[in-house]
Amino acid sequence: MAIGEVLAARGRAADVLGAARVAFLKNGYSKTSIAEIAQGSSISMAHIYNFYPSKLHLVCAVVDAEIAKLVARLETAVDPNASAAARLSMLLLLELEETHKLIQQHKGMLGCLQIIMQKRPRHTEELLRLTRYPIETILKSGVLADEFEIRNTKKAALTIQAATTKFRFPQLWSDTDYSILREQCVNVIRMLLKGIERR
Repeated sequence: MAIGEVLAARGRAADVLGAARVAFLKNGYSKTSIAEIAQGSSISMAHIYNFYPSKLHLVCAVVDAEIAKLVARLETAVDPNASAAARLSMLLLLELEETHKLIQQHKGMLGCLQIIMQKRPRHTEELLRLTRYPIETILKSGVLADEFEIRNTKKAALTIQAATTKFRFPQLWSDTDYSILREQCVNVIRMLLKGIERR
């Protein structure tokens, strides 16, 4: 395949993904059809399946891209000059804010996350691993700075992520008012920090 053909194919795949993003984030998984994505991308349904074998593969690609953008926003928003405790607090509170806002702005995201959790549990684990990486990075720096007393930062990051699950895409778990969720998140963070800060 010539370089021009490769670039054209990548462009068409990007067009499909862009149209799928618009449709899935607006309508959710169940109310989005491949026909709608084909129309939005000006690419035939048959050709879409050359890039993505199923609608589920396509929604996973859309959510992966959204999670990657989320992690990048979180990593750049946290002040690198703050203490590790302050950075961890900022990260977890920003994750609550950003994931809550993402679902508020894109109502279909909720259904997309639900179908992936239901149909692709291993993919869900991979998404969790991606969002756990910044936590682990902060924990490692806290240990190096002698601020945290942690033997295994990987396990500690996993535990912190599990303890704060309710505050990551919170609409998945309840319809609790955001201000109450934020207050709960602050309290959980305080308790977590007491468990890892050097005494």
